[in-house]
Amino acid sequence: MANYVKRGKTWQYEISYKKTNGTYAKLRQGGFRTKSDASAVAIELENELKKGYDPSKKDMLLSEYYKSWIALYKKSSVSERTYRRYLDTLSNIEKYFEFDSLSDMTKAKYQEGLNSFAETHAKATTKRFHTHIRACILEALDEKVIFKDFTRTAIIVGKNPTKRPDEKYLNYEDFKALMKACESRLDERYTSPYLILIGGFTGARYSELLGLTWNDIDFDSLTINIDKSWNLLTNDFGDLKNESSKRVIDIDRHTANILNDLKKKQIVTKENLVFYNQENGMITSNAVNKTLKKIQQQLDIEPAITFHGLRHTNASVLLYQGIDIMYVSAHLGHKDISITQEVYSHILDEMKQKIKPKVSAVLESIYE
Repeated sequence: MANYVKRGKTWQYEISYKKTNGTYAKLRQGGFRTKSDASAVAIELENELKKGYDPSKKDMLLSEYYKSWIALYKKSSVSERTYRRYLDTLSNIEKYFEFDSLSDMTKAKYQEGLNSFAETHAKATTKRFHTHIRACILEALDEKVIFKDFTRTAIIVGKNPTKRPDEKYLNYEDFKALMKACESRLDERYTSPYLILIGGFTGARYSELLGLTWNDIDFDSLTINIDKSWNLLTNDFGDLKNESSKRVIDIDRHTANILNDLKKKQIVTKENLVFYNQENGMITSNAVNKTLKKIQQQLDIEPAITFHGLRHTNASVLLYQGIDIMYVSAHLGHKDISITQEVYSHILDEMKQKIKPKVSAVLESIYE
């Protein structure tokens, strides 16, 4: 039961509660105009205490709560690359909300921190920063650590321009030239040209391709099964980015023949890996990007892309050629089609303009 005390012209409530360690503590709040006002808040708080609310956690620093949250809910459920992004967010929380506890946070204070972050970051980066924090705070709300969502309705801005979409992928002619150049450089002793070629024709991620074994390739049905990745730090197989990344990718006969030829010439490893460099073992992303950059320079391709840009190029080529976006989304392993629509909105807008005359012609034909 709460106790109520009148101090001057206002009322204060005091609640005694048992902490998780068995000791007792008190919660006090004053400034209420009437005893009824104080009682209404106190009764609500007592009900929350009965449901498991732990008031001691509200005094944790935002960074401390976030750190414990990612360790518990993210470390074992996301890929190592994704987890590093969560750790980057932790570093930025420590920088932009250094001394702020959960109980200190308000919408205004949170927005100020986001705005400061956005001054030196692109809008997309600011959005990811906010998304990570918001997911953590929603958990804090569920745990009854706090009762107000200070991240709700936050405004996302960014000062630095995000890299233009046309800088992330190659046009059709440059892509075609790159693929031909890689094919002319194929040598079973070196992995990079093979990796670039297959990356371009499948849109698969770098770590997904490194994790491929020969058992994953079906030369009869012309498919590649993506169900694992390769972790260069642990030098072993690892999980994919998420569950939706598990998929089967269709390939053409020419690509299948290239892979089959590599299989015949390659020295078999104990893991039965497809992309294994006989000279240096597993190839690093830095090495493959150096090779990719060198080939693009020789072909005079501008702007140059990284290996991940091959994924964007593959998707762009398919969309421009009229392949249904549902297929492209599954082909890339996106969680849902909305992600594909967001990433490739610039291409979809162009496609709308391209088919607009066709739509008009179909509709006008009804009058004939």
